[in-house]
Amino acid sequence: MITPQRFLVVVSFYEPRPMAPLGELLHALSHTPAGAAFDIVVVVNRTTSGVLELPLPRDAVKAVLARPNEGMNIGAWDHGWRSFPDYDGYLFLQDECELKSEGWLKPFVDVASAPGAGLVGESWNGGWDRPWESMRVSVEGQRMPGHDLQGRVANRVDVYLDFMSRCGVAAGHKAGHLRSLVWFARRDTLVAMNGFLQGVSFGECIGAEIAATKCVESLGLRSLQVDAQPFRYFGHREWRQGPDGRWRHGPPTATPASPPLRRSWRTVLARLRASIQ
Repeated sequence: MITPQRFLVVVSFYEPRPMAPLGELLHALSHTPAGAAFDIVVVVNRTTSGVLELPLPRDAVKAVLARPNEGMNIGAWDHGWRSFPDYDGYLFLQDECELKSEGWLKPFVDVASAPGAGLVGESWNGGWDRPWESMRVSVEGQRMPGHDLQGRVANRVDVYLDFMSRCGVAAGHKAGHLRSLVWFARRDTLVAMNGFLQGVSFGECIGAEIAATKCVESLGLRSLQVDAQPFRYFGHREWRQGPDGRWRHGPPTATPASPPLRRSWRTVLARLRASIQ
């Protein structure tokens, strides 16, 4: 008898952020056919020591995990899968993700199950899919917080390469990578790559995002976009498609749910004190 595969959806949540998008995402996940069986865990990056209260569907969330605000969403994702290491695969989401389609889990499972597949996501950063030296020239003059080396402002590329070098990750020839908005990986892949790295500064956190793709490549596996069209199954509030068809990052968009959906999740979700594991 074949044992059905079990998958875990790990949703990261940054405590100061509004709770409404999280509630809407959890409601959508639990009320939309996924194409595969799954559980949900929410991992909260905490910034206070007070009582943690979240609006949770009583029958939809397996657990709420609290941790220090370290490593941003990748740190939360790493904590989530390590806390429940016995699932066959893991879908990692930010609370800012928006479900767009039925059958949303099965495509990730299918792509990740193909020979040679490692990490699967919604958005491949093709603009960076060129040699590192070319990227260094391209970003010269860009200034971002948390991007310094030995106390001095540095080129973004040098910050990322330095982080990966210190963590023992081979950067490879090119800088292309899967954006850490939505990721899926099978358990054996996560074990082989020893999970995800975690940065301290903003620059190191971006370095950790790139490092996930490079760790997978070092195993002889590929990082793949789940569909030819970016954001096929999950959108993101900070990413929008322009008239030219290109996706661009910008400030979060206010995308309120339709009145029926908003009423639905407000009636289904009860404010409760989540048990902290």
